[in-house]
Amino acid sequence: MPSLLMEILLVASLLLLGALTLFNRHLVRACTWFVLFALTVSFSWWWMGFPWLASIELLLGAVLTGAFLFHALGVGPTAKRPSGLLAGWHDHPPPRGRALMRLLPALAMLAMLGLALEDLAEGRASVALWSCGMGLLGLGLWAFALHRHLIRRLLGFNVIGTGIFLILVSLADETERAAAHGLIITGLVVAMLGTALGALLIRRLEALEAQHGRQHAAGGHAI
Repeated sequence: MPSLLMEILLVASLLLLGALTLFNRHLVRACTWFVLFALTVSFSWWWMGFPWLASIELLLGAVLTGAFLFHALGVGPTAKRPSGLLAGWHDHPPPRGRALMRLLPALAMLAMLGLALEDLAEGRASVALWSCGMGLLGLGLWAFALHRHLIRRLLGFNVIGTGIFLILVSLADETERAAAHGLIITGLVVAMLGTALGALLIRRLEALEAQHGRQHAAGGHAI
């Protein structure tokens, strides 16, 4: 397959999977889309000739981060119907007016970033990587500002990170690739640890809410 066609397919796949991850209304499906998104990112690193990045993305991004997201949802072999914070594993779509209002700051921030990096990117950036990174960054910023659900914000956080990594690689020339790879690996570790912490906090909040509900019910029966 010609290189240009493969680049276009990868960019389109990453943007589509990123959008499905961030905006699917069913949380389990959204997390499943994220795992597919991370696998596609891993394949992209491998196709670009970065096998170490591909392996680390596969382990930290698809396997561990995906596992922590499903843990936050309470999905597992013994999972029952969710309750409390995650009741129904759905959340209601935001009003259209709010969606449009939250889109404007994301676009403004994206435009400022593009202008700030314009001189640096001139003559150095891979157009495909640059475009894909900026697109994912914009989608992630919009979703992070739009959604209030904690798991959706974790998903937005991870998609934003992937966009930044792609922009970083697109700007690095041959002499700077090692430093860029080091920064990306560090970012992957931080993103995975941040997702793990967020997942544990979500589970703790759900447990506290369930405990509060039981205490409230017991108090009502006592009266």
